[in-house]
Amino acid sequence: MQSKCLGMNDAYSTLARFYDQLMEADYQEWVEYLLALGRRHHHKPSRILDLGCGTGSLTIPLAERGYQLTAIDFSREMIGIAKNKAENLGCEIPFAVGDMRSLDRPGEYFDTVISGCDVLNYLICEDDLLASFESVRKLLSPGGLWLFDLNSEYKLREIYGNQSYADLQGGFGYFWDNCYDEEEELCTMDLTFFVQVQDNLYERKEERHRQKLWTPRKIGEFSAARGFSLLACYDFLTFEPCTEETHKWQFVLKKI
Repeated sequence: MQSKCLGMNDAYSTLARFYDQLMEADYQEWVEYLLALGRRHHHKPSRILDLGCGTGSLTIPLAERGYQLTAIDFSREMIGIAKNKAENLGCEIPFAVGDMRSLDRPGEYFDTVISGCDVLNYLICEDDLLASFESVRKLLSPGGLWLFDLNSEYKLREIYGNQSYADLQGGFGYFWDNCYDEEEELCTMDLTFFVQVQDNLYERKEERHRQKLWTPRKIGEFSAARGFSLLACYDFLTFEPCTEETHKWQFVLKKI
């Protein structure tokens, strides 16, 4: 299901190879936080769907802790890397390529869905976001939780904004140029990679990522429209209320 409203149709074709190298995240801390969110809201996960699993950096440590995991991502390249990582660690996890707007898994239900690392920001039209809410609602058991984070208004406007970044790593370099549209509340990120293929020879690759601002107010509206209760919105990795300078919003939704 391709769409001009999806901000990642061609994204991660090159970035997938370098994603883990570029991400500055403590995934063990992140997993502990997700589990703590469940405890805080009197929820004990068992069967978890990692929707938008990327390279499996949250999926695998959850599986290693004994939870039953299924993992889906839109990017075939990201899924390929996740599978290899899991196999190398001896983790048997079903990974699949799929579109969160139109998941069809008859007879399959989960008590918890997680969508980490601003997955929903890539849904840049209301219809696509609502379709994803409907997909998750169908897959969640009654009373199940959906835990997801979103890049905040401050991060999209001020940190990404109209800024440019560049870095040189072992074997590759990149330029990252951003443009934030105030009217559309949409951040367009153009990534240009130079990937080493031989000594002193680099291949140029380009990707475009687009992320939409979805505010807590909007998420509350979408939740109510699709059979969810918005239990909480926290400053990411904390249980503190969000501020004007929060970089990530962490949401806790419950299927009614």
